[in-house]
Amino acid sequence: MTPQAQVVEVRAGRTRRRGRLIAAAMVAPAVLVVCGVYAYPALSTLAYSVSKIDLSPRFRIEGFVWLRNFINQLTDPHFWQATWITIYFGVMLCLLTVVLSFLIALLLNKTFFGRGLLRVTVLLPWAVPPVASGVLWVQMFHAEFGFLNGLIRAFGGEGGIIWLGGSTIALHSVLITEVWRWIPFATLFILAGLQIVPKSVREAAAIDGAGSWRGFRHVTFPLMLPVVVPVVIFLFVWAMKVFDTIFVLTRGGPTRGTTTLNFLTYRQGFVQFDFGNAAATAYLLSALTVVVIAGLGWMLARSRKLAGM
Repeated sequence: MTPQAQVVEVRAGRTRRRGRLIAAAMVAPAVLVVCGVYAYPALSTLAYSVSKIDLSPRFRIEGFVWLRNFINQLTDPHFWQATWITIYFGVMLCLLTVVLSFLIALLLNKTFFGRGLLRVTVLLPWAVPPVASGVLWVQMFHAEFGFLNGLIRAFGGEGGIIWLGGSTIALHSVLITEVWRWIPFATLFILAGLQIVPKSVREAAAIDGAGSWRGFRHVTFPLMLPVVVPVVIFLFVWAMKVFDTIFVLTRGGPTRGTTTLNFLTYRQGFVQFDFGNAAATAYLLSALTVVVIAGLGWMLARSRKLAGM
């Protein structure tokens, strides 16, 4: 290598090192923010989950109990009740939201007068803040003056349903609220997916004799799976951590009928001040979320393979 080439190589190496230093300096603030917002609370919660917390005279770790907090939760019937409620809530939220959003998206994908106005109207619930949405639905679920019972009475029914009075009906009332809230999000993604499905493919299926239902089942839906599965992942993860709607509508009741794992964590930590068990519950919820995401991620990979992506 000539001396000139060696000089050029040295200068290029210095430039690369300088570029790396500049890049690291620019990324460092974001890394510090992520560590402060996510890493520190996660590590602190992990420490609390294996510790006994003393609240007097000040908040401190009294000693390590290792897996005792986790064992307490795994042997507590209230934990398993909250787990099944969380899983059921997540499955129903995904199923109802995706089905209704698919129907709305199929309608909005057609050309008709007023389609733009209808699209804007469908997106409105997404703009409502969660607490405001909960307060709105509390009024709608009111047993005497609520809109839903008034609607039932308008069609000749008794209209005396106490929507938030029983554990089963209260859980489904919360579910209705969350479905109403997330339909715009799912509709937006599904509509975008429908618009990128090649029109020629649907026309070819129609020429081959496939009706509307068969064309949707064997052509449109398989091509839409890579769009639908990420929506399901997001909805299920949200269902695992839903809190604000439950807090406004039911406070986890009646008789723990709407107490999900996330709300159980809040109750243990900030009502019972049992921070060790609350931290253990939070990590068990995180583990359940990771398992669900892994399963749905496998479904996403399979759907992309089936769709030829």
